[in-house]
Amino acid sequence: MALILLVEDEQLLRWSLQQRLEKEGHQVHPAENLAEASLHVENHRPDLVLLDLGLPDGHGLDFYERHQEALEESVVLVMTAVGQVEDAVRAMKIGALDFLTKPIDHRALVEQVNRSIEVQSTKRDAGIARRTREQARDFDLIAHSESFRRIVAIAEDVARSKVDTLLLLGESGSGKNVIARHVHEVSSRSDGPFLEVNCAAIPDHLMESELFGHEKGAFTDAKSSRKGSFELADGGTVLLDEIGEIKFDLQAKLLHLLEDRNFRRVGGSRQIQVDVRVIAATNRDLGQMLADKQFRDDLYYRLSVFPIEIPALRDRRDDILPLARLFLDQLGKKLGRTFEGFTREGENVLISYAWPGNVRELRNVVERSVILEQGRQIGVPSLILDRVHTISDAPQQSVPPRPAGVPPGIVPLEMVEQEMVRRAMDAAAGNQTRAAELLGVSRDQLRYRLKKFGIES
Repeated sequence: MALILLVEDEQLLRWSLQQRLEKEGHQVHPAENLAEASLHVENHRPDLVLLDLGLPDGHGLDFYERHQEALEESVVLVMTAVGQVEDAVRAMKIGALDFLTKPIDHRALVEQVNRSIEVQSTKRDAGIARRTREQARDFDLIAHSESFRRIVAIAEDVARSKVDTLLLLGESGSGKNVIARHVHEVSSRSDGPFLEVNCAAIPDHLMESELFGHEKGAFTDAKSSRKGSFELADGGTVLLDEIGEIKFDLQAKLLHLLEDRNFRRVGGSRQIQVDVRVIAATNRDLGQMLADKQFRDDLYYRLSVFPIEIPALRDRRDDILPLARLFLDQLGKKLGRTFEGFTREGENVLISYAWPGNVRELRNVVERSVILEQGRQIGVPSLILDRVHTISDAPQQSVPPRPAGVPPGIVPLEMVEQEMVRRAMDAAAGNQTRAAELLGVSRDQLRYRLKKFGIES
């Protein structure tokens, strides 16, 4: 089964092509104009695009050029009318695989689509290899705190050993995927692929095929053979992120892979041998899942040969500012801006916050600040925090006065929050809905803070 984006403005043709392709087991997203097609591409990565050229809101080639990066691993087939052959040739120069001349022969279309899916599988493999190389170049590990340095040292020892499974435990956003990539990069497998599989994001009925691949005809929608993640990562590393989300009945097949390093594709009879290191990561309590019979004992003990618990960001505060500066540099370059760093007050806010969302939340906050800040330094007004949590997690009901003896530049978090609420209301001209959007909170949360701080709306 393939995800197909069908861009065609003629309603009857669009409907007939959709029906024919869905009969073959493909998932088809119809779009009658470029605006709809663009919206789909922003949220999905189609395996194949059937693209008409003459559309009511623009030329199909303009759409293709605009979204060329997003469609890098997609196969594009151009549909042309008489007199558009030159456009079709241009499209192929851009990267389109082939073109079909209208009126479209349905049988020829199906044959071309099935051939193209095989090409898409090859492009996917090449894309994985390319991303692995690019990610390796961009990889940067921050470890200033003693606790995190100790974790990194342990991970490096494991990476250089013959241990072929590793279990990473820790809160969401704490950096489990960063450690996993570091293990890959310092190991003898660094020249091989690194594949990350988000087990929580893949539907249950597709998980087995995603991991192990499938043969043509293995199920209704299997119109072609496809390699799974373990096969694609042969010679490298597979990160199974959120391993706790894999359903119980599939855990036995995963255990077999870990024990024997071979498997069968879905619908296949041939044993496929692979050489992969498997890193599992989760923020769930696997011990409790064992007790609840949601996770296999034998799989757990096979994975936990070497468990490593990643400390939360609040427990390694020495890493907060170096990470924030790294993100500031990266995001500033992305937007074409140069910053001198954070103000002293801004640094105090970053250090004082508990970061319940860990490193992921820190990056989000810095990204927002880069957009909001107009000066050369990131100050307190641009640091909009998602939640009001201090390191002490002590709830405060009123804005406290500055304690005696506190050095200049130290700003109580509630004062920061009060100022952010006030600025958001000013920017929104008193509109609570708009102010809540600016702050990234619900309207009820905003109303609570307006009442708390005595701010008139």
